[in-house]
Amino acid sequence: MTTSHQSAIEHYQTLTPGSQELFDTARTIVSGGVSRGTLAFQPYPFYAADAGGATVTDIDGNEYLDLVNNYTSLPHGHGHRPTNSAFVRELSASSAIGTAHPLEAAYALELAVRYPPLERLHFTTTGSEAAAFALRVARANTGRHRVLKFEGGFHGSHNELYQDINVLPALAAGTAAPSRPASAGLEPTSTVTAVYNDPAAVADAFGRWGSEIAAVIVEPFLGNGSLVTATRDFLDAVFEHAHRAGALVVFDEIQSLRAGYSGASGEWGYRPDLMAIGKIMGGGFALAAFGGRAELFEVFSGGPGAVLQTGTFTAAPPVLAGARAAMAALTRPVMDQMADRTDRLREGLRKEAKDQGVAVHVNGVGSMFNIAFSNEPIDSYQAHRAADAHLLDEVRLQLVNHGVVIMPRGTGCLSTPVTDDDVERVIESFGRAVSSIRNG
Repeated sequence: MTTSHQSAIEHYQTLTPGSQELFDTARTIVSGGVSRGTLAFQPYPFYAADAGGATVTDIDGNEYLDLVNNYTSLPHGHGHRPTNSAFVRELSASSAIGTAHPLEAAYALELAVRYPPLERLHFTTTGSEAAAFALRVARANTGRHRVLKFEGGFHGSHNELYQDINVLPALAAGTAAPSRPASAGLEPTSTVTAVYNDPAAVADAFGRWGSEIAAVIVEPFLGNGSLVTATRDFLDAVFEHAHRAGALVVFDEIQSLRAGYSGASGEWGYRPDLMAIGKIMGGGFALAAFGGRAELFEVFSGGPGAVLQTGTFTAAPPVLAGARAAMAALTRPVMDQMADRTDRLREGLRKEAKDQGVAVHVNGVGSMFNIAFSNEPIDSYQAHRAADAHLLDEVRLQLVNHGVVIMPRGTGCLSTPVTDDDVERVIESFGRAVSSIRNG
């Protein structure tokens, strides 16, 4: 541990004694202190007491500019009045009535207009469910069992997809292989993994298992992998090989709805057979969906070979109402303004690092950004894993001490309450963090 990092930890502990006490207590009942592993970081996470707009206040009274936004799911930050008002109006009737409700089809129709590939749409509670159900639809329609995913691609916690997320060694260029589990306790799976952004790897997968592959699932950018963004030749290869072999293409747009008003598929001109969506479309609530070509959803019509979907809290009316209100406020001009502001942030971070002689790559599209320290471009899973994780840890903790919060993996996103002044504050704080480490 460097002297500057040790100093940053000690400063953090001085600022957050109440959080440390709560964390020590939590560890006596919750393994690791938190049930959600992504919330944990060293030496311990701070505990929130309040939030509003783009600001979170911890139990010790420290205020932070929140660029995590519950891992990209809060388009308007915290306490967005129209969203909360719509939610509360429905909540006054029931949290989950357990009957059909007019809000379900109403919101589904609005989403289908915004995201044209969604000719049919079913709601789920989580993105994990949405991705898993999309694959179930693909299997039911193709009669095949294998799934092709890509190294570093995160599609939720379902057994067949929790594969090759953070596993090393990286696959060799141009290759595909049987998937490797990213967690203990998973069942064996027939999933195949190929190298992301590598058309030759797609060809290899279909050359070996093409007649068995039901679907290819792909993120337009690696949400958990430095936001490495798909190249057009890679996505073109995915569609070409999949459709030639009779497989379906599933876009996981759970995070990439932030790429633009119509998501990555709409903004980039692709029409996948199936899509999984979530995060911002839930407006900050537990809501996701899967959809796609109308004929593929005939498998929900009953009879032999039908797909059954259940879920106690699926499409709960208060959640639908809040989500509709949030998305109604997320117009194209609003999203464009947020993207422009994030462009300025990305450029400012790059300039600050260059001025200080530090090699950094800031990826991202739309309202998302990722900071990675490397002498090489971060354009692959292998490059993502080779970046300097220790330096990132130091910088991220220094940012927390300066009142700016990004994800431990270096990713952040803007919400609508973030201002130009906030952007300048982040750039300045980043510069101070890097300078402190270089001079420490």
